[in-house]
Amino acid sequence: MASKLKGEVAFTSFETPFTLVMDFNAICSIDSELGIGIDEIGEKLSGSAPTIRSVFRIGLAAKHGDMTDIEAGRIIGEIGPTRAAELLAEALTAAFPEAAKGTGNPPKAPVRKPAGTLKRR
Repeated sequence: MASKLKGEVAFTSFETPFTLVMDFNAICSIDSELGIGIDEIGEKLSGSAPTIRSVFRIGLAAKHGDMTDIEAGRIIGEIGPTRAAELLAEALTAAFPEAAKGTGNPPKAPVRKPAGTLKRR
């Protein structure tokens, strides 16, 4: 069962249950594999089909093992790109709820600075 508190979202494709996971490890993989920093995820997902496909693949890896972008693309093709984007946004929102407040786009993951590093003006 998917745990929204862990950034997990369940869905079905090809009559098979899947769980998309956008946890810290997925965020790290997105950064290292795609060069997309934690503060850029929402922006980079907007309108880029190859990026959506790759991020979707990374999100599936935690529960379904490694797969190719082509395999992830087949799943997206079956559920539809709009639904895939909605699932990504839902998983990111579940994983980083404080970053999702007030936006209709997939949330940007928060960047936390150590206490005492913010300069006040």
